[in-house]
Amino acid sequence: MRNIKNIDELSIAEKRVFLRLDLNVPLNDENRVADDTRILASLPTIEYALKQNAAVMVCSHLGRPVEGIYDEKYSLSPVRNYLEVCLGRKIKLIRNWFGGSVNIKPGELVILENARFVKGEASNDPEVAKTLSGMFDVYINDAFATAHRKEMTIHQLPMKSSIKGCGFLFKKEIDSLREVLGSSRNQTLAIIGGAKVSTKLELFNVLSEKVKCIIAGGGLANTFLKATGHEIGNSMYEEMFIDSAKKIIEKAKSLNTKLILPTDVRVSSDITQELNSRIVKLNHISVDDVILDFGPETMRIIGKEVNEANKILWNGPLGVFERDAFSYGTRSLAELIKDAPGYTIAGGGDTIAAINKFIDVDMLDYVSTGGGAFMEFFEKNGNIPAIEALNPEFSA
Repeated sequence: MRNIKNIDELSIAEKRVFLRLDLNVPLNDENRVADDTRILASLPTIEYALKQNAAVMVCSHLGRPVEGIYDEKYSLSPVRNYLEVCLGRKIKLIRNWFGGSVNIKPGELVILENARFVKGEASNDPEVAKTLSGMFDVYINDAFATAHRKEMTIHQLPMKSSIKGCGFLFKKEIDSLREVLGSSRNQTLAIIGGAKVSTKLELFNVLSEKVKCIIAGGGLANTFLKATGHEIGNSMYEEMFIDSAKKIIEKAKSLNTKLILPTDVRVSSDITQELNSRIVKLNHISVDDVILDFGPETMRIIGKEVNEANKILWNGPLGVFERDAFSYGTRSLAELIKDAPGYTIAGGGDTIAAINKFIDVDMLDYVSTGGGAFMEFFEKNGNIPAIEALNPEFSA
């Protein structure tokens, strides 16, 4: 980000500004916006551009339509309608912008129809990007949640743009993530949960070099437990990744990085048997048990680490928090992080859902809008496609 310009560092007055946003929001059965979080997060950048009297073209994707084919189901029309209310102005939705020409005047705002209707978006086509680059003067990316994707409007299009930068949300995301990435490893704690270790192998590998302690939670902890020779009963684990888990354990040990696994867990015969669940030590897990949450002894260990850390990164729940009987670990973690003395940052869809369920999201220092981008930023030391493309040193 050191070489990337923020929108308020660029001259955009009276200019044609292409704003790549992430307005990929859920819609309800009435085809209306069901969660406006991403829309509201994008407003400061939109409003700034309008105050500069720029001709503003908003671009986003929505859902996963077949590339190159218009499908009303994935139209940005509901998003346009919601933005009209937010901004108190009429907004035109431009369906046919793929030829690289949009008629727009300074002070106007239009929304370009779903970027994934463009043939060449998913394939990151440089020739399509070259054509579209002629329709604007300034390119701004404020879609951090898609920053890890090599899609044309995220990667090749800014590569073809001579004047480019990021929006306020993008900058805030990167600054917050770098706050953790740039910390001394002796001060940083990472809590990584979720279902599968296979999706987070690289994250564990990288973090083992950058933090003092990693706590493995959720279903992925089962694979680590199995790798250390523990009985996990009928619990879900990934047999194919046992060797990978062993390598991570050995690497962490060689680097003097703590890798904390649960010492006690809540088990049941299956996820629906909440009333029959019980807390057991690892050596008391039976062959029919399914691990569904962390126990109080483990949470006391985690509490000590949280209170001693200067920086805390959280990605992924510790148990099946959606069910009350198995929510203790994740709820306790949320409360610990809420009161933690160190800098706290969290990201990922399930993590945000857990935070919203158990505590006030504003109690954390930063909650990222990114899921895959959040993880990949750490995995690749910040070198993800959108950041590469916004760097003025890299232009195609």
